[in-house]
Amino acid sequence: MAEVVQRHLEDMLSEFEQAKRIGLFTEAEIKKMVRTRRRHEYKIIRRTKEKECYLDYIKYETHLLKLIQLRREKLKIGRTHKKNEIDLAIKRRIERLFRSVCHRFKKDVQLWLTFIEFLTKQHDYSTASSAYTSALQTHGNKYWLWILAAKFEFETMVSPSSARSLFQRALRLMPQEKKLWLEYFKFELLYVELIQKRQAVLDRTKLETNDNEEDAILQGKIVEIVFQNAQSTIENDPVFLCSFIQILYEFSQFSFAESFINKIYSILKEKYSSNALAQSLIAQRPLINERKMLDEAAKKDQDVTFMIAVLEQQVRENYEKQLKKSTVNKNELWNLYLDFCVQRLTQAASSNKTEHISTCDQVFSSASQQISLTPERYLEWVSIVDHDRAKVVIQKATDQYPNDSSLWNKRLSLFIEESADSKILKKEFKLAYQHSDVKNSALIWNTIIDYAQEHDIKWTEELFEQSQFESLDLSVALQMKSKYLQWINQTKSIQQVRKIFDKLSSRIPASLPFYMDYIKIEQSSSNIDNKRIKTAFEQAIIYFGKISADLWLAYLDHLKQYQSLDFVTMSRVHSRALHALESDELKRFNTECALRNLT
Repeated sequence: MAEVVQRHLEDMLSEFEQAKRIGLFTEAEIKKMVRTRRRHEYKIIRRTKEKECYLDYIKYETHLLKLIQLRREKLKIGRTHKKNEIDLAIKRRIERLFRSVCHRFKKDVQLWLTFIEFLTKQHDYSTASSAYTSALQTHGNKYWLWILAAKFEFETMVSPSSARSLFQRALRLMPQEKKLWLEYFKFELLYVELIQKRQAVLDRTKLETNDNEEDAILQGKIVEIVFQNAQSTIENDPVFLCSFIQILYEFSQFSFAESFINKIYSILKEKYSSNALAQSLIAQRPLINERKMLDEAAKKDQDVTFMIAVLEQQVRENYEKQLKKSTVNKNELWNLYLDFCVQRLTQAASSNKTEHISTCDQVFSSASQQISLTPERYLEWVSIVDHDRAKVVIQKATDQYPNDSSLWNKRLSLFIEESADSKILKKEFKLAYQHSDVKNSALIWNTIIDYAQEHDIKWTEELFEQSQFESLDLSVALQMKSKYLQWINQTKSIQQVRKIFDKLSSRIPASLPFYMDYIKIEQSSSNIDNKRIKTAFEQAIIYFGKISADLWLAYLDHLKQYQSLDFVTMSRVHSRALHALESDELKRFNTECALRNLT
């Protein structure tokens, strides 16, 4: 092991000597570099290889390379002076380390990407291309890596044939991967653009061009073949087809783009005439080029708000026409129409919000007359319109779905927002309480009790009593039990708190927060009753002693704080916890005891 390290260090002698001779480093700095490299070399030749050791070594060498470049500038040493002996030697060492760690930990794709990034920054493109090839041998199932490799070949290596080959190989392996087809399609369009630019540079006209292959490329024949293959491979996916349209709009300068877009829309109309999603995409055709319009307008400092509004109106008219047809699933199409309207509202500028809200309200209203809106849709509708309109909508919603607690909760919240009288809230709650699902909803109880606590003390106590002593869902009783105790503590004396605790602790279901809250209230009282605290702990342990390490820890903390000399009792409680707790909680209990010094 030592011989290998020594040999590697001897190989660095020339590098050290040249760095010292031209004044990049002092004698002391070189000695420190030798020690550091020796330490790293020993780490990477251990029998058990660790990825971090390689990465630390690479990080050190990379920083050293940057330091050399900075010192060359500062000391005004030529950028190429002794560069092969110093800079290039370090780059080769980093490359060797990357190759070694990538080979040993080949399943870590991030290592390969880091290696490629380093090579790219060093302008070592041919090696980076080879690194992509090696990475794909191990990670051939990662479609995005094929895309990165193909883009590198096309954009950096300027090798369209290599990029095309990579795309085709990837599609043979993963023919159902949509992103691959779309990126391949885009690549072929970029290749057409490249050919056009090359012809412009060579100043070649169509009359001078005798290359039939280039003519076919410029006419979009290859692009069309890619689309046809993608369509035949991935069937019954109208969204996938529209993705090709969006890409084509990015290349609208091509003579074949418009006719190609029309062809894809024709396929959507003919092949998916009964598909609601396809018809929705056709309806949105006027806005498919919106992103490009906005970008161009921004460059020219133009306002296209009115134009966009006209296009939105065209889309809405298209939806209305589609909905009159009987071939589509109207329920699904209405929901897609609503999604479109809500999306446009969220994207609208503040100056246009009012118009979009009015439009959304009209479309929701029309939809509610034609189809059965879901509770979620009603809540969405309510969130859009103003308060008065929201009250009308939510009443319609609760009439249609009387057992939906989320709708009733929104209905109560709207009355609370307008600071309605407690009599009105009592009436609304009484209506909601008539329905079993709403009656047993913790959401409703939390909302109404939060309101009552601020406005009506007597009603608050009635509601708390009702939540505990009527046959309600366990979740309601559990949540309200602890909340009841805290409210009593805030509004009444400690004696009343103790009375409520005694009353509720005997009722099932048991609640750990209820016990813990009571214990904290007793501990913060000016007249602490240790006997009652002990009783509360013991009662809680009956229900939660097996599953809560925190309960036992709180018990020990209490004994240590208030009965510090009672080591016997503490020892007994600790021993009981060890026998009672289940495995995971027991481990946590032991760890916390050691940290808090409770043993």
